[in-house]
Amino acid sequence: MSEDPNVEALRQDDSNWKLGLFYASMRDHAPLIPKRYGWGWTINFGSPWTWLVGVILAIVIVWGVFS
Repeated sequence: MSEDPNVEALRQDDSNWKLGLFYASMRDHAPLIPKRYGWGWTINFGSPWTWLVGVILAIVIVWGVFS
């Protein structure tokens, strides 16, 4: 399975990696991407889906704590 070369270039671009650990690119719409080093996946903090899931999770946690 080959990736789009433009997406792969985005994922390798140092300017999209904050502190070398956090990936944030609004042009890459994937919510999860392969880690840069090692095994596993990391979250794309530039993806709207990541923010949507984060807000829903925060609402559920606040609801659970205060109800």
